[in-house]
Amino acid sequence: MMQDIDPVQKKYSVAVHYMRLLFDYLQRKNYPVSQFLAEINLAPDLFDRPNDRVDFQTFNQACHLLQDKFKQPNLGITLGQLVTTGHLGPHGFALMTCANAREVMQQNIHYSALTIDAGSNIFERHGKEYIRYWKSNLSGDQPLGKLQDELHQASYVTLSRQLFNRQDLSPLWVSFQHEQPEDISEYNALFRCPLIFNAKDTAIGFHEDFLDYPLPSSNESVHLVMSDLRQQLLKQLGNHLEPSWLAVARKAIIESFQLGGLTFDELAQQTDFTVDELKTEMLRHHLNFRHFVDEIRQSLAMSYVRNPQLSLVEIAFLLGFSEQSAFQRAFKRWTGKTPKEYRSFNT
Repeated sequence: MMQDIDPVQKKYSVAVHYMRLLFDYLQRKNYPVSQFLAEINLAPDLFDRPNDRVDFQTFNQACHLLQDKFKQPNLGITLGQLVTTGHLGPHGFALMTCANAREVMQQNIHYSALTIDAGSNIFERHGKEYIRYWKSNLSGDQPLGKLQDELHQASYVTLSRQLFNRQDLSPLWVSFQHEQPEDISEYNALFRCPLIFNAKDTAIGFHEDFLDYPLPSSNESVHLVMSDLRQQLLKQLGNHLEPSWLAVARKAIIESFQLGGLTFDELAQQTDFTVDELKTEMLRHHLNFRHFVDEIRQSLAMSYVRNPQLSLVEIAFLLGFSEQSAFQRAFKRWTGKTPKEYRSFNT
């Protein structure tokens, strides 16, 4: 049985795309997702509404129910190793486009709440070490608990190895506030570094050199637009989050500009929809394909023009215009200013 939810905690929530992590785990256990949704009193059509959020207490209790059901005392470690950038939604896709680990760190500080806002990432420098603290946002200094701390520590290391394509990456040390479990073999296998239990903070230490590690999937143009998107999402946090397929669609469209663009059918393939399914989804979100592409090109153009290191010829090429004059006409239509006027006003 799910426990009653403390009204004080209702302001904290988890994105549905992150909740999917639990159901990926259930599928590995061959346990019906629909049955589990009924057990935690969530509607069976939850994933038909990917822009929704789930109360944090509901998510936390669901995690503990899985832990008890499958008798897995260190479930957070297991779940954390299943995490992919897709579970983080738009924030995850944006992390993939960062230039280096320093940028990833900065993005995590500002945008991790888009995935889960019950905790915060705080980074501090101590000598040649950088320390990432995972701090509870719950009222009265309530801890997030062993399971959530395990999950976030494990997912941070797992995602770092994915983002940098470096399975040999390991932190200098990892600390937890909870007592040492009887069996820490899963901890040792994952973290491959000294472990500290009964610590003051839930934290991870890493060498300062790590901040300069480049990301193989770095893409500045995609990153600029994704940053704008996450700023918008932060403003609406607590209401609705944009479905993650839109982030995939934006990324595909941006990357197609220098290759001549893409058709609606090609976009459907990129987003794992049939053509009819994508039409339905776009109608549901009041989107028109041509206008959608134009808005993305406009947003990217404004970001590029604010960068004085890019010439107008280069910008026109990056946005897929055949000539600079066509870009200038489009920009005047979008903003009411020429690119030169806009750059002078915004730099």
